Amino acid sequence: MPNDIRALLNLPENEDVDSGVITALILSATTDEKSPASLDKIYTALSQSPSGDYLDPLSILPHLVPCFQPAAKSLITLVGEQGSAKEVVITAQEILERVNESLDAEDDDDDDGALESPSNQLISLICLYNSAIPRLTLRKKSASDTIRPLLSQLESAIQLAGSRFSRDQGRQVIATVSQLCSRVVSWAKDDAAACQGIAMALLETTLSSCAQCIQSSLAQRSFEELYPRLTIRSTVLPGWEDGERPIQEALTVYRAFGRTFSVDSVPSMPSTAYLILLAHSKPSDSGGLLPRILPILIASIQSNYALDEALSILLHSTTSGQELSPDISGPLCAILPSLASAHPDSDIRHQAFRILSRVLALTPPALRLEILKDLTTDSDLPQMRVAAVGLVKEAVLESLPREDRASIFASPIFLQTLGPVLLRPDPPDLFHPDLALKDIEDSAEPSRLVECLSLYYILLLRDNLNRTGIRDRDQISNVEKTLLTPLRSTLSRWMDNPAFTHGHIHDMMPVVSLKTSLERVDAAISNLRADSKV
Repeated sequence: MPNDIRALLNLPENEDVDSGVITALILSATTDEKSPASLDKIYTALSQSPSGDYLDPLSILPHLVPCFQPAAKSLITLVGEQGSAKEVVITAQEILERVNESLDAEDDDDDDGALESPSNQLISLICLYNSAIPRLTLRKKSASDTIRPLLSQLESAIQLAGSRFSRDQGRQVIATVSQLCSRVVSWAKDDAAACQGIAMALLETTLSSCAQCIQSSLAQRSFEELYPRLTIRSTVLPGWEDGERPIQEALTVYRAFGRTFSVDSVPSMPSTAYLILLAHSKPSDSGGLLPRILPILIASIQSNYALDEALSILLHSTTSGQELSPDISGPLCAILPSLASAHPDSDIRHQAFRILSRVLALTPPALRLEILKDLTTDSDLPQMRVAAVGLVKEAVLESLPREDRASIFASPIFLQTLGPVLLRPDPPDLFHPDLALKDIEDSAEPSRLVECLSLYYILLLRDNLNRTGIRDRDQISNVEKTLLTPLRSTLSRWMDNPAFTHGHIHDMMPVVSLKTSLERVDAAISNLRADSKV
């Protein structure tokens, strides 16, 4: 072996090869571009056969871990696998203290680019622990007493670094920590139970800290699975498998530790890590788990953290026909509208809206009507005021065919509650003679009125038994007076204006949509009158 190393590194024949020589070469290669041997050559020479006797972790790791050269990573791995396990762990602890100080000082980047960032150094240290801890020989201390300070220090560092990890870094940390936890517990043998708790704390902290790095499109994949008819083309992120893989490794460790996702095993205060693992485990009874995990779901949505997992759980939990209690549907309906209206990601808005629709469908009718009234009158969420009319339409279309079952949405209570909201402009005197198209073209009111006219049209056509009272003469006369006549007059005035016919197509669209909707309603009323039904 010495002759091989001497030849590969071009060392003089009369020079002894020992750990001091190798250390000197490594230190020179990390700092001097004109070093007689590069890190690549040193690694090649040392990896040819067992080289533990030539590696001095205490001396070389403090220089290798911060080194940005790619070959440094290979040498770090070699030291972790073949160097003295005790010395590797001691040195890693010392380096981790400095890394923690840098992370605590929010100094994640070296100004001159000569050193690895603290985040990358942290990943190297996790890999070192992964290789060295399972090779430790226990003496006076138990396994749990040995690893507790090591993993506790590592846990603190991961917490500090979590927000700085790139996507790939975070995924690597999850996978490597999962492997470390499994190896530690296997190594602990008789003390495995105590070590398991320590390892689980590290794993949960890692998952919580790296949640933003997973990016496995879990909610979108769930949506496309559950609602294939609503999926025109898949928008699942390319490479989502690279995010799912480390989570599945974490799940394997979680289950190996005897943890499950049954209703009886839900922690009293579920954590973000539990939420993530639960979502990726795809439990069959997610609906039954919903009451137990609602607080962390709400917290996740409010903080926009682990949102992908939270939405996936809600998508699966709301596919059943089991009615939700007001204690569940109330909080969800309070938080989902803003997510469905204002989140910058269109996929998330769509997912949240579909979940809101399902939650409402599983909500007791009286509460559902109350929530819909709130949504259709909430001036803080103009987009939801428009979309909520569609939710009202869903409720009505569910109820009208059930002629053998009483429903609040197929009764006069429906119009008494929502008629004054949906069958009039907002404000009621909106269509005054001086109203110009430019006054409302940037508002949500034209879109809202199109949806309201669509709802009115559906009611006129579908409520054959007049269960809502929509076909009553007085009701039709009132809608004509408060909405249809003012709208018809205003549209005629706008369209008769020469400026309108020469305007941009974008400016014409609200008028065209309103006119088309109005004509459909007028035709429906004319047909009813011709049939002498009103």
